[in-house]
Amino acid sequence: MAAAFYRDIEPENLPMPDKQIMRLIQYTLNDDVDIDTLTQLITMNPALTAQLLGVVNSAFFGFRQSIKTISDAVIVMGMDHLRNLVLCFAVKEALSNQKIPGFDINAFWEDSVRRGVAAQQLGYLVNGPTEEAFTAGMLQDIGLLALFSMEPEKVDRWPLLRSNLPIKRREMEEELFHTTHDSIGELLAKKWNLPKSYTMAIGSHHLFFSKRETRRFGKANKHSTLAGMAHLADLCNATYTCHDKSSALISLKQKAKMLFGLEGNKVESLLSLLPGQVKETSSALEIAVGPQLEFNIVMEQANRKLVDDNISYQELTWQLQKTLKQRDGYASKLEMELDVAREIQQSLQPDIGLHKKVGAFNIPAYHLSGDFYDYFPREDGTICFCLGDVSGKGTSAALLMAKAISLFRCLCKVVDDIGQIIYLMNNELCETAVRGMFVTFVGGWLNPETQALKLINVGHLPPFLVTQDKIINILPTAPPLGVLPEAMHPAKEFSLLNNRLYLYTDGFTEGRLKNADTRELGKELGLKGFLRWLVQSGKMPIDEQMDWIKDQCKQRLAPQSDDLTLMILSGE
Repeated sequence: MAAAFYRDIEPENLPMPDKQIMRLIQYTLNDDVDIDTLTQLITMNPALTAQLLGVVNSAFFGFRQSIKTISDAVIVMGMDHLRNLVLCFAVKEALSNQKIPGFDINAFWEDSVRRGVAAQQLGYLVNGPTEEAFTAGMLQDIGLLALFSMEPEKVDRWPLLRSNLPIKRREMEEELFHTTHDSIGELLAKKWNLPKSYTMAIGSHHLFFSKRETRRFGKANKHSTLAGMAHLADLCNATYTCHDKSSALISLKQKAKMLFGLEGNKVESLLSLLPGQVKETSSALEIAVGPQLEFNIVMEQANRKLVDDNISYQELTWQLQKTLKQRDGYASKLEMELDVAREIQQSLQPDIGLHKKVGAFNIPAYHLSGDFYDYFPREDGTICFCLGDVSGKGTSAALLMAKAISLFRCLCKVVDDIGQIIYLMNNELCETAVRGMFVTFVGGWLNPETQALKLINVGHLPPFLVTQDKIINILPTAPPLGVLPEAMHPAKEFSLLNNRLYLYTDGFTEGRLKNADTRELGKELGLKGFLRWLVQSGKMPIDEQMDWIKDQCKQRLAPQSDDLTLMILSGE
C-alpha cells in the first residue's frame, strides 16, 4: 500500500465500534456521569458486563466480597476506575471484531495487557496517573492492529515485529507500511474522541526514544507523563518478548532513570510482578495466554546474552588483533618493496657529482616520485639534460616517469636533433598513455665549450635564466607530452655564459609557508617567493646553493604534499 494512502487516510477507513459501544465510550468521558444511566448502558452489553464483573472480582482488585452487579462495581471501584475499564473493554471489543486471518490476536492482547499492568505499576512508583495508566498501556499499540486489518497480506511479518526492540520494530513498520502504529493509533484515538491524555500517550510514546524529548521531560505535564509511562511499559513488554532481552533491559533501566529517576532494583522488582499480573488480568479479560515466562528466566537469558556478547567481543578482538598483525606484515612487505622501487628509481637519476656545472636534487613527497631529472654527456661532449613532472601520484606516476626518462636518455644517444627527440617521445607517450596521464617536460642540450644552450619547454613551469642584469622566463611552446600526437617542438637558443639556468617543479611554487613570523602564514610560496630564494643564493657555488634551498624548504615550508625537484646549470 502506498505511503500516500496513510497520508490521506479518511476516518471511515479506520475500525469503528458499533453504535452501542460508541455511545457507552462517549458517555463515560462526560464529567457528569449518572451511575444509573452508566449501569444501564453497560448491562445492555452482556459480554462487557461479564468482563467487567470478572475483573472486579479478580485478584487484580482483591475485594473481599463478591461483586455481583455493575452498580455495586461502580460503588466499590469508583467512577474513575470504572470509566477507564469500560473504555479499555470497549476499544478491545471494537478492534477484536476485525478479522485478520493468520494473526495471533491473543498474543497481541497479551502484550497489551503486559503494557497495561506495567504502566499501572509505574504509576504507583512515580505518583503518576494510575487510573489512566492501565488503559493507556493497553491501547498504545492499537494502531498496529488497524494496520494489519487494512493490509492483512502482511500479517506474516507480525512475529518478526514482535520479537524486536520497540525502536527497531518502529523502523520496520515504517519500511513495511510507510507509516507507524503510533501515527495510526493517534488517528483512531482522535476519531473516537478519546481524552487528550490517551491520544497523546498513543501518539507520542515513541518520542521518548529522542534525546531532545528526554531532556524536555523535566517540564512535562500530566499528558506527557502518561506518554513517558507508556514508553517504559513498551520496554517492559519487550523485555519478555523480544529476542534481545539484554538490550531491552538495559534500555529500560536507562530510560527509567532518565525519565523518572527510578533505580535499576525498582525496575527489576516491577518486572518480577508482571508474569502473575498478566496471567490474572488476561484471565479476567478472557484473553487466552500461554505459560508466562518467569522473571528469573528472563534475567538468565539476558545475562547469557551478555556473556555471549562478551565472548563474541573477545573473539572479535582476537580476530582483529590477528588481522592487524597480518596487516602489519603486509605493510612491512609493501614497505620493503617500495624501498626497492625507490632505489631503482634513484638509480635512474645521475650522480650529482657527474659535472661541476650541473646540480640537481629530488625530494619525494612519498616513497615514489612522479618528478624526474637526468643529465649526461654525449660522445661529442654535449650535455643532455631534462626535468619533468608526471600527472598524478604514486606508483602509476613513477612508472610513467621511468618510461619518460629512459626514452630521453636512449634517443639522445642516437638522434642529433633535440626537437626530433621530443617529437618521438611525445608520439610514443600518446600511443601508450592510459587514464589521461601526461608529462610536463623541459629538455635541452648544452655545449660546455661555447655555453650555447638549446631548450624546449612542453607544458612545464617556465625555467628561469638568470643573467647579471635580468631574469628570462622560458615559457612553454607546446602542450605536455602524451596529449597531442604529431606536435612539433622547436627549440629555443640561449647563451649560458656567466648565467644560471633553473629548472624546477611545482612542489616549490605550491608549497605552503609555515613560518609564524610572516604575514603570509599558510599561503603558497609562489613563483615570486621561489625566485627570491634563487636570487638570494645565486652567488653561492651550485652545491652550496642546493643545500641552502633544501634548508629553506625544511624551515619555511609546511610538510610537503608534492615532490620537490630542482636542477641548476651554471655557465660561470
